[in-house]
Amino acid sequence: MFFNFNLAYLTFLERKYISYQQSQFSYLKYGNGNKILVCLHGFGENADTFSFIEKYVEQDFTVYALDMPMHGHTLWQNKLTFPIKSLIELMSLIIPDFNTQRIHLLCYSMGGRIGLSLLERIPHKIEKAVLLAPDGLTVSAWYWLATQTWLGNGLFKYTMRFPQWFAWIVNMMNRMKWVNSSVAKYVHHYIDDEKIRTDLYRIWTTMRKFRPDLPHVKKVLAENKIPLHLVFGAYDRIILSKHGYVFQKGAEEWIHVHELQTGHLLLKEKHAAAIISFLNDE
Repeated sequence: MFFNFNLAYLTFLERKYISYQQSQFSYLKYGNGNKILVCLHGFGENADTFSFIEKYVEQDFTVYALDMPMHGHTLWQNKLTFPIKSLIELMSLIIPDFNTQRIHLLCYSMGGRIGLSLLERIPHKIEKAVLLAPDGLTVSAWYWLATQTWLGNGLFKYTMRFPQWFAWIVNMMNRMKWVNSSVAKYVHHYIDDEKIRTDLYRIWTTMRKFRPDLPHVKKVLAENKIPLHLVFGAYDRIILSKHGYVFQKGAEEWIHVHELQTGHLLLKEKHAAAIISFLNDE
């Protein structure tokens, strides 16, 4: 248990665990508000990345920040698959009022793809969603091949063991200006280190079932009157705001696109006021 003291209040960040099948799932709980906020982090991150919002939301929300499989303190010993129905089941076990109260979502990067999948699957359970630099608005051919086909997944596994050929291709594409330097640097971050490569394969494969049907998401947003805020960094070269505007088209009443003057790293305290405003906005 962590303690956070301020002259105005004393709050508790509780690290909790729940057994699930062969695994031990971890999450943080904090705040004492009447509204429920579920936070879903990005690739390679954990529930702690949302802790900076605690002092801004603790009066209005009770927060459940989850550690996804193979992230944070979650000990994942199941097979390399985590279907959305398992996440929903876990949320119902973790959140006492899950079956009687609608929830708010705050999701970042990979967590955005999970959030979109939840909007598609359980829209009746969601009051509002704020997705920060969300993955899932486009699907690269390589990602689809690597996670949705057995042949591609085999090639993906081989590449993570022997990445030299793929690094050469990325470098060549960068020299030819077919991909920008930010993308090349991003790729090298994940393939130059053996542990990171291994984690990438295991996580991508495990989370492959989260593949939202975007037209259906737009349909259920309107049917259930769910405000969706898509927040991008104006200088983000990895997840581009233009994909948010494309997704918004025809659903402007429910989908709101925002750009902050920053890059991909939106989970910083300097952006807290904006993030909270989107959570509280209608």
